[in-house]
Amino acid sequence: MIKFILYLSLFLPSILFAETLIIQSTTSTRDSGLYKYLLPNYPDYNKIQIKVIAVGTGQAIVNARNCDGDILIVHDREKEEKFLKNGYGTKRHDLMYNDFVIIGPAKDKLSIENSSSATEAFLKIYKEQHLFISRSDSSGTHSAEMKIWKNTKVNPSAFSGKWYMETGQGMGPSLNIAISLNGYIFSDRSSWIRFNNKKSHKILYENPSELRNNYGMILVNPEKCPNINFSAANNLYEWLSSDYAAKLIKDYKLSESHVFYVK
Repeated sequence: MIKFILYLSLFLPSILFAETLIIQSTTSTRDSGLYKYLLPNYPDYNKIQIKVIAVGTGQAIVNARNCDGDILIVHDREKEEKFLKNGYGTKRHDLMYNDFVIIGPAKDKLSIENSSSATEAFLKIYKEQHLFISRSDSSGTHSAEMKIWKNTKVNPSAFSGKWYMETGQGMGPSLNIAISLNGYIFSDRSSWIRFNNKKSHKILYENPSELRNNYGMILVNPEKCPNINFSAANNLYEWLSSDYAAKLIKDYKLSESHVFYVK
């Protein structure tokens, strides 16, 4: 009897759901709690098993390119365009956006709060060689950070292990490191809102128009990946692109703050 129950539990998902969909996603959307809030509203939610695999944007794109995903939700437009150009996606939708922010010690000895741009803020950190924590992974957040460093004409990797610390980890672990070492860090706003270990750190620089963080949704191409569930994936893609889903995304809040916005 026990063996039968164990056997049944292992195969129960395939009994309950005739179809399975995989969303390859950036971590910030998963960590924000958006999917747990949004996906149960999908009309076919109880008829299909939707799996969200959350990794850095770069890894999510690699996974989708390897046909381990039906829908891709990430935030690095340059990499998204390359994915489409190489024929791995059939269409793309501007799903939502928020912004990036610079987090640091509340005392703010470098006067980051008074910076006129993110570039100026990074230059202040460089000139004082104050500890800066970077994810240094293939995430969309790291790509956005590196674009700012490029504007400063400083190669921070040359100072790796000195004042520039490369974690190679996700946003949560990297934030924990920044706070424990009293350093500065570049983060997406949703991760910071949800982060509980803020201690004496706060947002020191923000400019939503300058540091806009766009999330794109791409439908994987069945010609490249014939194993995917294209029909079911297209139905979910169309629903997520709808005005109804957009309103749900717009209404989502964490700590009484809106997390994502739609056009």
